[in-house]
Amino acid sequence: MTRRSPPIPAHGRVPSAPVAEHASGRRPAIDRRSSGTQVAEHIRNLIFSGVLRQGDHVRQDEIAEELGVSRIPVREAIIVLDREGWVTNELHRGAFVHGLDENSVRDHYGILGMLYGFAAARATERGDDEGIGRLRAAERTLHAATDPEVVLDANEVFLRQIFALAASPRLKAMSRLMMGIVPGNFFALVPGTITPQKKGISAVYRAVKARDGASAEAAFVALLEQHGERVVTMLRTRNILWAPDGTS
Repeated sequence: MTRRSPPIPAHGRVPSAPVAEHASGRRPAIDRRSSGTQVAEHIRNLIFSGVLRQGDHVRQDEIAEELGVSRIPVREAIIVLDREGWVTNELHRGAFVHGLDENSVRDHYGILGMLYGFAAARATERGDDEGIGRLRAAERTLHAATDPEVVLDANEVFLRQIFALAASPRLKAMSRLMMGIVPGNFFALVPGTITPQKKGISAVYRAVKARDGASAEAAFVALLEQHGERVVTMLRTRNILWAPDGTS
């Protein structure tokens, strides 16, 4: 899913082929080692980019042919996307694009904030000075970054160090269950996120260094709630938020 292993679900990369490749007739590459996951990411990208709109039929045979896979991973992807709220899978009719509603988006980032916040609180209890020093280095790198790719890389390093300090395989496993909503570089696609991310991450670091678990947790919760609002605005601008009458 990304160049690195989890946990980075909120702001990771989704390696779906660009829309331009679909238009050119070239077949997007698919990683058959995790083809169901790759197909799900591909369909998310089609919805996010507006190629598939609310109410559109997700034609599983066409997607299987386009990606060069059987229908089995496509069916697996539809089950995942139905569970996530991207599509509605109707008996005897197939899957139709549902899109995400505002409440689901806000809840997604709210849950992420609680998960990351809990990990940060545990980091204040369990982290040693050496580990917190590595966290400081990651925070400095993020603070100095300006390019969205560099910001994303530095953010991944910081988050991994938070989970490393928390020293909980269970927390890492839970983080892997949280698939990101934005398919691509979060900081490149969602306007106005880089500066708040730097401020929020710095607040988390200061709290962890001070062994203040409550403040570390609160900083992550506040940061992710703010990002949730920005994603809602971005999705509304792209006209891909779910609306009862099919319009937004």
